Amino acid sequence: MSDALQPIGIDIRYMILREAMLDLVNQFPGLLPGETIKFEVLESESGIAMSDNSGAKVYTEDTYVSGNKNQTCRYPFYLVYRAASSAKERQKMSIQEFLEMFGNWLCKEDAVIDGETYRLASYPELSGGRKITRITRDNSYGTEPQENGVQDWVLPVTVEYSNYIKET
Repeated sequence: MSDALQPIGIDIRYMILREAMLDLVNQFPGLLPGETIKFEVLESESGIAMSDNSGAKVYTEDTYVSGNKNQTCRYPFYLVYRAASSAKERQKMSIQEFLEMFGNWLCKEDAVIDGETYRLASYPELSGGRKITRITRDNSYGTEPQENGVQDWVLPVTVEYSNYIKET
């Protein structure tokens, strides 16, 4: 029997998180000047996008006598890096390193970019009683290349947050 925490509901207003995270990922110091991460939009041969995984899930919920609730939630998403002609080993390693540094930075760890060390100081402020408690990521991986040599690289990211719901 698995001890893994299972979702008990959904946070239907998770767009607050999506917008905050899209804004945050666009602040990554490793982006090139003028480079923008878009939501689920990639060019045919290149680009970086953010994509929802499954929306936001509620994992725990405490209800108080007042009717107020405190939820523990997770919002998983993907960063997708698309590159053409990624048959070269050096280019693949460079993409992996970029995504690794991106993940480090999102998780408030050191990210070394062009010899300089960066660290995210704080998570964005959210509205609606939500507060980011931590961000985690898994290892990045490459998907099967397309016939034209274009390949997507994926970094799975999970935002853990609390959601305090005040009874009106």
